[in-house]
Amino acid sequence: MAAFIAEPVMGVGGVVVPPDDYFPLVRAICDKYEVLFIADEVITGFGRTGEWFGLKHWNVKPDILSFAKAITSGYAPLGGIQISDEIRATMESAADTEAYMHGYTYSGHAMACAVGLKNLEIMEREDYPKRARELGKRLQDGLKTLEEFPFVGHVRGLGLICGVEIVSNKEAKISDPATTTRIFKAAQERGLRTRPLGNVLAFAPPICINEEEVDEIVKRLGAAMDTL
Repeated sequence: MAAFIAEPVMGVGGVVVPPDDYFPLVRAICDKYEVLFIADEVITGFGRTGEWFGLKHWNVKPDILSFAKAITSGYAPLGGIQISDEIRATMESAADTEAYMHGYTYSGHAMACAVGLKNLEIMEREDYPKRARELGKRLQDGLKTLEEFPFVGHVRGLGLICGVEIVSNKEAKISDPATTTRIFKAAQERGLRTRPLGNVLAFAPPICINEEEVDEIVKRLGAAMDTL
């Protein structure tokens, strides 16, 4: 049995958002050739992209879904996987000699699970996916105003995960990691923390961020770019 694994939005790879037909095609190919589809939703899960899980944007269901981080908002270490009914039934009906044995010292840790449950309660009460959709649009719209700079090649994102691509030539899309680092340092001096990923400045602010704070991100990044 083979498997295909992917993030709905590639994070460390530079905040890469796939075209709308990509994951439906992946699902169809996996079904045709009996390949398991594993979704890595560690970054995109629990509201970050504007849906509870990233693949929901394309109405695609994976066979296995991994999650972590956001389930507790990082306040406690907790992660896990979701599996399809077919996989569960296969595991439960396996002969004793083929049983799936698995366990870690801290599996099912009561404190971490309690934090996760309370965190999910807050996310549902405050409708975090909706907040990510609305404030993500505000952030992306604001960042796109910076495309007037000659070294900003492209602004992209989904919900509250955004990337600003830095280039030395807009037409040729030549990446410029050196300028990216300079902007990163200039922004940090102005109290704005981003993450340089090659020639992309990544932004994934807390979903509880407000409108004024979103605007402050754009303002301080613009000020940092002005120094160049």
